[in-house]
Amino acid sequence: MALKDLVAKKSEIAESAIESVVAKYVRYYTDTSEIGFTPDGAALSGENKILVYLVAILGWQYVTGDTPEISTKPADLEKSLGIAGGTLRPLLKSLKDAHMIAPSADGYRVREGNLEAIAAQISGGKKPTRRKITTSLSPASKAKSPSRTARRSTSNPISSSIDAWITDGFFRTPRTLHAVHQRLHEHGVIARQTSVSKPLLKAVQSRRLMRQKAMQDGREVWTYCLTGA
Repeated sequence: MALKDLVAKKSEIAESAIESVVAKYVRYYTDTSEIGFTPDGAALSGENKILVYLVAILGWQYVTGDTPEISTKPADLEKSLGIAGGTLRPLLKSLKDAHMIAPSADGYRVREGNLEAIAAQISGGKKPTRRKITTSLSPASKAKSPSRTARRSTSNPISSSIDAWITDGFFRTPRTLHAVHQRLHEHGVIARQTSVSKPLLKAVQSRRLMRQKAMQDGREVWTYCLTGA
């Protein structure tokens, strides 16, 4: 392996790290510059909810190209997170003492260098529950329960968005990979363009979409549209 094979853009690494933390838990509402929690996000522990929300604020720069002014002082976090102040403040102190968050002029923030540790904490908070459920299942119950792959598929915001757009006719007009990626960002789903290719290819393989080459800006690109459109 050559050293040049290890080169990567910092922005791409940061976007990927942010996506790994927030994709399942928040949605971006670009019309009101607000961050909303999914049902999975609302079920997070208080500490993890704070971390996800602060990481999501970092993600605005990749969603809209700009970061809106969002106050993260305790009183404002209390309203945004729905956590009472008497509970919120000890959690903030605990996270600050653990160097997961840091004070800022607007309240609190997370550093991009902490994203990997934050992702580990959030996933680590769920591991005991998953292990307990797995070991308690009988062979017959395991046969009836959905696989991990199936659960990931149904909760994948990229796949579920593409499925919805197939139904509502978005693909009646041939769409490029770039157009689908841009629409995901418009709907508040943070995703790298490389993460969009696989769900689109699965839709083609299942005959829900077809793909064909077209000329765009003087070069050939793949486009995706409804079969028979």
